[in-house]
Amino acid sequence: MKNGMFVPATQCKSHPNVTSDGKARVDTGKPTLTQQGMDVDKFIRENHALIEKLRKGKR
Repeated sequence: MKNGMFVPATQCKSHPNVTSDGKARVDTGKPTLTQQGMDVDKFIRENHALIEKLRKGKR
């Protein structure tokens, strides 16, 4: 076809169907903290100061 029109070999979608929520998940085979019976919210409340200290790090 030499009429000056470009005909792509594959169709490109401008909006692909994305089913992921953007979070990477790696199956380590280990149960999560919730599956182990640990109350994560309670842990965060009790260790809030330590968590904030570790987040800040040494700047």
